[in-house]
Amino acid sequence: MNLNDLMEVWKSQDTAPLHGVNDTLLRLALRQDEARLQAEQRLARRLTYFMSAFFVAVMAFLLFLMIYPGDDDVLTGWDYAIPVVGAAAGVFWPAAMRMRYWARGEQSFGASLRDQLNQYIAQLDDHAGRYESLAFHLANNLPAMTWAVALYFSILRINERPLSDAWTDPRFSIAFIGMVLFCIISMVGTFWAARRTVKRQLLPHKRRLEALLKELDDQD
Repeated sequence: MNLNDLMEVWKSQDTAPLHGVNDTLLRLALRQDEARLQAEQRLARRLTYFMSAFFVAVMAFLLFLMIYPGDDDVLTGWDYAIPVVGAAAGVFWPAAMRMRYWARGEQSFGASLRDQLNQYIAQLDDHAGRYESLAFHLANNLPAMTWAVALYFSILRINERPLSDAWTDPRFSIAFIGMVLFCIISMVGTFWAARRTVKRQLLPHKRRLEALLKELDDQD
């Protein structure tokens, strides 16, 4: 039985709101809910680290192609800097996502049921605040956008095209504009989806927990 099931049992009772919903079941349900939330966080972190490693590997490959060019290729130090910037963006990406956790620190809670409820509510508050923060989404998306731009320019230079082709040659400028628009739309889409998750999932769940906490306080 998860926390939502227990809440349904609680709401269905008219005379004794928490009758039959004992302390042990509530603690177990809270641990299960918290474990699910942490599992989702771990999956998101693993995907981020995987994508970060992929970003760095692609830029390392492009840098290798630049270091060992063909006989007719003429590249400068600025050209080599492009994949280096892209690799740095790939390394910075997971760090940017973790900065919020480092800045927040850990709150201390006791072992009672009320303390566990307060701890879980605080975690939901933190997730909601992060998902609704434009700064968080910028930090999450700008490294990926930087990597995409570096990838584009690196491919231009490997193919001996001047960087100006990105905005002067129609064949390349259309692709460049399309890539930038795709990155912007992706960022706006993730921001909208996150706010939708807060509104439809996190906040209702938080309100249920707060109602349960209030019910526990009223029984004292």
